[in-house]
Amino acid sequence: MKSSPARPTPPGSSRRLLGLALLVLALAAVALAVLLARAPSEQDAADGPRAVSRQARSLLVVTVDTTRADRLGVYGGDVETPVIDRLGAQGVVFEQASAVAPITLVAHTSIFTGLYPPQHGVRNNGLHFVGDETRTLAETLRDAGWRTGAFVSAAVLETRYGLDQGFEVYDDDLSAGRERHPRMVPDRPAEATVASARAWLDEVGTDERFFAWVHLYDPHAPYSPPPPYRDTYRERLYDGEIASMDAQIGHLLEHPRLRGEDELAVVVLGDHGESLGEHGEQTHAILAYEATLHVPFVLHVRPGPTGVRVAAPVSQVDLVPTLHELLGLDAAPPSESLGRSLLPLIESPHAPHPALPIYAETYLPYYTYGWAKLRTLRRGAMKYIDAPRPELYDLGRDPRELTDLHAERPHAAHDLRRDLDELLAVAGDSEREASLDLDSESVAKLRSLGYLAVGSRPAPADGERTDPKDAIDLHVGLERARTLLRDRLVEPAQRQLRMVLERDPNNLAALVDLASALELGGEVDEAVRVVERALSIEPDQPNLHLQLAGLEARRGAPERAIDLADLALELQPRLVEAQLQKVVFLLQARRADAARALLESILRGDPGQPRALALAARHIDAADGNLEAAETRLLAALGHDPHLILGWRLLGEVRERRGDVAGAASAYRDGLERRPDDPQLHQRLGLLLARAGAAAASPARSPPPDARAATDGGRGNVGTDAAMHLREAIRLSPTFRPELHVALGGWLAEHGRLEAAEAEYAKVLERDPGHPGARNNRAIALYRTGRADEARRLLEELVAEHPRHADAHNNLAALAVERGDWSDAARHARAALALDDSQAEGWNNLGVALDELGRRGEAEDAYRRALERDPSYWRARFNLAVVLAQSDPRAAVDELEAVLAQVPNFPEAHLHLARLFAGPLDDPARARRHDNAFLRVAPPNHPARAEARKRAAEAVP
Repeated sequence: MKSSPARPTPPGSSRRLLGLALLVLALAAVALAVLLARAPSEQDAADGPRAVSRQARSLLVVTVDTTRADRLGVYGGDVETPVIDRLGAQGVVFEQASAVAPITLVAHTSIFTGLYPPQHGVRNNGLHFVGDETRTLAETLRDAGWRTGAFVSAAVLETRYGLDQGFEVYDDDLSAGRERHPRMVPDRPAEATVASARAWLDEVGTDERFFAWVHLYDPHAPYSPPPPYRDTYRERLYDGEIASMDAQIGHLLEHPRLRGEDELAVVVLGDHGESLGEHGEQTHAILAYEATLHVPFVLHVRPGPTGVRVAAPVSQVDLVPTLHELLGLDAAPPSESLGRSLLPLIESPHAPHPALPIYAETYLPYYTYGWAKLRTLRRGAMKYIDAPRPELYDLGRDPRELTDLHAERPHAAHDLRRDLDELLAVAGDSEREASLDLDSESVAKLRSLGYLAVGSRPAPADGERTDPKDAIDLHVGLERARTLLRDRLVEPAQRQLRMVLERDPNNLAALVDLASALELGGEVDEAVRVVERALSIEPDQPNLHLQLAGLEARRGAPERAIDLADLALELQPRLVEAQLQKVVFLLQARRADAARALLESILRGDPGQPRALALAARHIDAADGNLEAAETRLLAALGHDPHLILGWRLLGEVRERRGDVAGAASAYRDGLERRPDDPQLHQRLGLLLARAGAAAASPARSPPPDARAATDGGRGNVGTDAAMHLREAIRLSPTFRPELHVALGGWLAEHGRLEAAEAEYAKVLERDPGHPGARNNRAIALYRTGRADEARRLLEELVAEHPRHADAHNNLAALAVERGDWSDAARHARAALALDDSQAEGWNNLGVALDELGRRGEAEDAYRRALERDPSYWRARFNLAVVLAQSDPRAAVDELEAVLAQVPNFPEAHLHLARLFAGPLDDPARARRHDNAFLRVAPPNHPARAEARKRAAEAVP
């Protein structure tokens, strides 16, 4: 870019004024550069790298998940990453940094312990955890007086996996984020994580040393960057995620506590990369090539060296020893660490340094499919992959590992294999695992990402295991099948899984997924056979026994399911999911006391277990009638896990029982925001809104001429929403659900679409000609088309066959009211209430009949019982007001005004208020106001219009 010519000093200008302008510019430059110190100058290059301060006061580590180094500008990539690029240009870039594993939890454990996976025992996401005996960097810094805070973006790093050790704050709250797919690992975007980290930095004193770890997960599949990166990288969404993440790192670094720290170390380090189709792998973790093991590693120290690029290979395990020296810690790094301090490489990047061995592994093929474990060892440019068919690559000449040199250079392969064996011997137990017990939600989510199948150890000896590179197409096929399953495309998923099993008949992951697909499609017996086949391969796998238990429960065999859950617990006594499922099976077997005792036992061991809290809310609190306690417990469960769909369902149910229709609808909607394709949430919300719409539109004693549908808190028309959610529930349900068609038919009939309603009932009656619900609703449709006698005959036939059908009795009561047969109305209303006295409609119908029979005291009591059952049931409230008008006009006014608060345009309420104010209460002004309101909303042919008009005219002065 050309420089602008210098301007002459304008006449009358002052050098002092000009100097001030330059000073302002200089200060502005300092303000912009204070974050990253000064850029390298020619004098810096002449003097060589500066020594690194051993007394950095504070530390920020940003781990960037699933980020390929070759995408970043500082590594030669073409993605716009100005923040990381500037850190590298003004700090240190490690050009060949290696992950210990292409798996998030495994890599982060090594990053913060300095230990390789065989040493710390964490080999996979979800299955393993960091034990208390393993010391973390955060523990060391906390004990040395540092403030410590961690802010993670994905559930694979949540507290239970043990990396919270040493952090005073470990923020794994993902409620501000989003679940990328209903069965995927929950995460939150960088924006939310950075906001949380900045809030914590606000509280760190200027005289306090601190260590902040910020984990950003955005480039993880599926790729979905926010605008404007979504548009800039519309054909490269993965790259857009990286660009967006870089901008959020910039926002983090702008925090005054980071800008103002004179002695600050900033580390940006990847946990692993992403294959993006290289070697046939689309994402990561199955193979062990550089596409997923080469990670970005940038270190910026203020004050410190600038413009340094270290070409020597380094590992994630080198970070802890480096930071111990960089921060001037008195405590030594873990003695068993095979990492090294990188400060000598930084201070003398061109001097000869020993080429230390660098280890990496992926055990995920083993945990997911029973395939071979992969281990790699790199020394200098040469890399060896220990697999059933070993591989050897010269990364200096062949960085993308396209040419296997194992056959051509057997001596080099031999030496690296020997070095691998020696490193593993020094590391200790190469098969060490720190296993964690999981619940079904965790297992399902981890399986959906391909992190595990059933956690099995299949039968073949190691030498006979499948080489992952030879079966990567099967893995891709299984990923495709899981995507189809997540989208509820059951038949295509089944076809894909059967294709996999044709080539790999003993693939446990495919068998487990096929059983799930069959169950989702309603083929429960076939699903049982598939799980039994899986158990013949791996009989000691508790999760397989538990899957079979769930299928047996669906087949109506709860005692068999309990036995299978007990077997799973024998194999893994602390398996939380087996305990929780056993609770459900005990309830299904009508052993409520045993279920309650087991729930209480689970909560004694883990008071915050979300699913246990949800089950206790339903089967302890709600079962005892303590709905307030149930709601409190459900809110606690959802506070622990906002993605617990069971919690949202139950919260809606409890609120419905409490008469809180708006709160129930809100709970169901909140659940649908997290899982938009959950059929049960759509069903519950659809039924709730259909009932609310029917309540708003149905008559009190006679059909209101112009009643309108209520709205759900301003969130949409109840009727429209009800139909939409019922249709979604029908679409998403894997099997035919007659009750949903009946409910949808009821809504259609309520809204005058009688032919469409008949069509829904016909679908049910075609499959089940005797279905009581469809016959009941069809009778109502007949009545509304003027065929009252046919409707009555159909309902009488229904109660003759199903004498305990409360709705049919109640509808016969309503028809009897319609034709003025008060004794018959009372008889059927009492029959309905004897079967179900919770029905507000039944009490209302009984009240109408008793009132007409001259038993007004009993009628009043019936209406009040209806309102006890449902305080929002305004029809009973209106009828109560009609009774009270003769004995207590002011109480009647209160009830009528409460009706109008719910249904402002109900003409009958205005009419009765006008009569009360014109008569016993003697308030002409209020009478005139209600007469005018009645005339405004009543239909033109209403018989009371003349009366209201006359009264209003007489009241005018």
